[in-house]
Amino acid sequence: MHTITLQIYNSDALKTLKTLENKRLIGIVNNSEIDSLALPGEPLSITEFKNCISEAESSPTVSLKFAIDKWESKRKQLQKITK
Repeated sequence: MHTITLQIYNSDALKTLKTLENKRLIGIVNNSEIDSLALPGEPLSITEFKNCISEAESSPTVSLKFAIDKWESKRKQLQKITK
């Protein structure tokens, strides 16, 4: 099982997802409790922002070569799925 968060702007797209849900191919969670700075939401306070920066600075890093290799692998997987 995979969980994704979507912002849907088109009513036809939403109808399509509802159809898939009715066929029990997907499940729709209306209120996701995902707390990600990459998603729209309330602005951070200065303290929260400073904490976020501190966490990012103290987190382990990966080499650029590793990141590129990982992306190449994922890109190939996505290309196989979409063909």
